[in-house]
Amino acid sequence: MQILPQGVIFTTLYNSFLNEVTMAKGKENRIIITLECTEAKKEGKPVSRYTTTKNKKNTTDRLILKKYNPNLQRHTLHKEIK
Repeated sequence: MQILPQGVIFTTLYNSFLNEVTMAKGKENRIIITLECTEAKKEGKPVSRYTTTKNKKNTTDRLILKKYNPNLQRHTLHKEIK
């Protein structure tokens, strides 16, 4: 059995820990999307946009949420845009 200095053991353990952490990440499922007001376009007023994230694995279709539009001063439908 060979006795190694403490620093060598520490760096070996640290490097193996870093390899496990980076390998475990894999493919990211969350993506950043933009939601745009649908009613403001029809009325000819400035649209409001929100950014949020969604899990593309669980929610494959386009997201539609009710959000507040400050230009219209009410809650309106906001659809996901590219």
